[in-house]
Amino acid sequence: MSCWEMNKDFLRWFLLVDVLILIPSYLVSLYVQWKIVPVVEQQLSNCKLVTDAKAFWGPGIHGWSHRYVMVNLALTSTRLLERKGLIDINEVNSISKPHRRWICIPMQVGTSSFAVLLFLYSLDKFC
Repeated sequence: MSCWEMNKDFLRWFLLVDVLILIPSYLVSLYVQWKIVPVVEQQLSNCKLVTDAKAFWGPGIHGWSHRYVMVNLALTSTRLLERKGLIDINEVNSISKPHRRWICIPMQVGTSSFAVLLFLYSLDKFC
């Protein structure tokens, strides 16, 4: 077995491990969208970004996903959004640390894992 074939095998195993991280991350994300986001949305009742997303997308899985992204954006980009008048900084600061973790960590893990998945898949296809 040549060195190149060993590298391809390593990339494929790494790709499999990444998929095994991505799937639970997605399932946790669904739980967060269903249970945690509605609680945080109630606490962010004066944030234009969150209320507009809730009014536009409404209930359902697509609405949950987009509202989850908007709540995550409100929690992670506070200075920029406050300058534009899209969030109330006092409401954002009142969100508890456990809720912040439930919102932000699965999103970051899922996004990172998906980016690595795309990168490894492209390496495997081009090699």
